[in-house]
Amino acid sequence: MKFVTISSAFYEKCSDSELLQKGNRRPHVLVLSLTYKGKRANFAVPLRSNIPPSAPRTEYFPLPPRATTKPKHRHGLHYIKMFPITKDYQQKFWVGENKSYVLYQNIISQNQKQIVQECQAYLDRYAAGDIPPYSVNIDRIFETIHSA
Repeated sequence: MKFVTISSAFYEKCSDSELLQKGNRRPHVLVLSLTYKGKRANFAVPLRSNIPPSAPRTEYFPLPPRATTKPKHRHGLHYIKMFPITKDYQQKFWVGENKSYVLYQNIISQNQKQIVQECQAYLDRYAAGDIPPYSVNIDRIFETIHSA
């Protein structure tokens, strides 16, 4: 897993009101090679500062709060906002010496197996029709990025 940002070309091609956009500055964690409806694909999972307090724990991986995290909200990897991605739309995200991102990267690396399992479990539930409100339309994005 690594940090990436998503190119503006992706957002132009794949319009979905639930995609979290912040120009090309929002960091995503690239989770490699998950299975969705029998097909292997790469998925990007965004870091999100304000996951609602009502979000079930199965929908996110918690990280330490950021300065922008509202009281009672959570910061972490928000699974319901993940989407399939190809290399064409990935851009490097430089963690640099930012202490917060170094910390997040360490926590994510130490919990990689759990994160991959939870992402796969979310995709399995989604594919079976258990689609939470405010989730990204994975089927539409999958079709869009793999069409000619």
